[in-house]
Amino acid sequence: MMSMLDHLNAARRRLHGKDEGVAMLSVLMLVLILTSLAIILVGVTLTQTSPTLFQEKNVRTLAAAQAGLDAAAFQIRNAYTGGGTDTGIGDIHKLPCSVSGSVEGDGSGPNFVVDVAYYAADPEGQTDEWLVDNELTCYPIAGASGGLREVPRYAILTSEGFDPDATVTVDQADRIVRADYTFQLTTRKIAGGRIFDDGAQYCWVAESTAPGANVRYRSAASGTCDEPTDFNSWTWADDYMIHLSSTDENGAVPMCLSGRHTGGTPARMTLQPCTAASNDPLGQRFAWTGSHTWRGQNSANTSPVDSYIINQDNHVDNGDYVSVGSNTGWKSVSPDAAVGKGNASYATDQVVNQSLFGRCLDVTDANLYRPYNITYPCKQDPSGGDTFDWNHKWYYAEPGDDQDYVNTQITVRTGGNTYCLITTDSTTHVVETGTNANKHERFPRFLTPSNNINCTSTTTTWKRYGYHDDDALAYHFVDSNGRCLSSDGPRTTSHPLWNTVVVEACSDSESQMWNVPADPVEAALSGFEETTGREAATP
Repeated sequence: MMSMLDHLNAARRRLHGKDEGVAMLSVLMLVLILTSLAIILVGVTLTQTSPTLFQEKNVRTLAAAQAGLDAAAFQIRNAYTGGGTDTGIGDIHKLPCSVSGSVEGDGSGPNFVVDVAYYAADPEGQTDEWLVDNELTCYPIAGASGGLREVPRYAILTSEGFDPDATVTVDQADRIVRADYTFQLTTRKIAGGRIFDDGAQYCWVAESTAPGANVRYRSAASGTCDEPTDFNSWTWADDYMIHLSSTDENGAVPMCLSGRHTGGTPARMTLQPCTAASNDPLGQRFAWTGSHTWRGQNSANTSPVDSYIINQDNHVDNGDYVSVGSNTGWKSVSPDAAVGKGNASYATDQVVNQSLFGRCLDVTDANLYRPYNITYPCKQDPSGGDTFDWNHKWYYAEPGDDQDYVNTQITVRTGGNTYCLITTDSTTHVVETGTNANKHERFPRFLTPSNNINCTSTTTTWKRYGYHDDDALAYHFVDSNGRCLSSDGPRTTSHPLWNTVVVEACSDSESQMWNVPADPVEAALSGFEETTGREAATP
């Protein structure tokens, strides 16, 4: 017979069995709840992973596309031949048709491909059809046969960034950006030409490029003179000094023709390092004069002195020394136009021709009644003033930044009066008679056909153009008959060394371009935008 204690223990066992069932049910319910939460969390995590990876790739490919623009612009700016970026000559055959690479530089990670399209006219705002029709042909071939055949003014750079290591599907988040490149229209002439005697029988040749080297006249037909070399090419630069051109290259010590006459006997000139001082201790600053030679300055560079570049005596022979002296009758100097213009420019009230780059507009013999005007080596004042002759000071208006052209008169001033350059449509005016007659030329001058001075006629009004997409107008003077001022006129028996000035049908010839800025348009990368080239997938 069970005791009371046995009954109690049996009751506890029955109750404990019921507790175990409830606990098991609770555990199962908890596991179910946790599993559901885990599934929800995994779903949320998976939902966020794709956008995160997409965004990360998006950032990397955008950076790659932008790096492509930088790389393409770098290659364009370094498409030059000879010297450095400051002294080299732009080479259209080295312009890239496309550029590709990786951001890391070793081929790994994000990379880019850039397509470069070149244009002669401004592509901004043009239609897709226009862009296709007007794109210049680019030849993706290395060397002289590659690049372009025409000089571009603009380029469109389209850069696509990729990230092959990304886990996002290919083509998703690949970014395409575009930028417009405006070429630096460097019209700066690479100066360097030979300097002859006035009979063109001999040219100046430096014995070496070392300090103290003499400069001699050598036969123009000899191997030292018949072609430009490092020893016979000279530059009259904007510092008013005559440089041996080859010493202006990067890394060289610029050497200048030096010497100042102080006694009765002509003194030999030598090469010396070009001074950087504002004064002129070595006699290196020179102004071209009406005496058909260069004239030197005093040591303070405040005024000219009777120190002219001449021959060592009154007759030029092979081997004679280039010298300085007071006797201008011993001059024997005739520089190529390529020697340069010194510091002549619009700022000095002079008009420099772009083709004959060492020549300025000149009132012939300082005589307003001459039947024609000429281009002549640009007169100067190395001290920075304007003491050179009035017949090299020409006045006109330049167009503003927002103007293609401005109507202006071209004038000179002398004797307290202003005189206007008058154009003509007539070819009946004869400059010279006989075999040298130039009846077909049109010579603008300061006189009407009846030999009167006149500043009121429409024939004194010119259109002055500045920068222009059309080279047949850029930096031209266009007269009331639609013709352009040109330095391409014939030489005459009276002035056999200098071209006459004429008006003729407008063209893109540099002989019709005047006072062209050294860098009228600077290189620029602008107009950045992202194109709609690839569709970004929706995560």
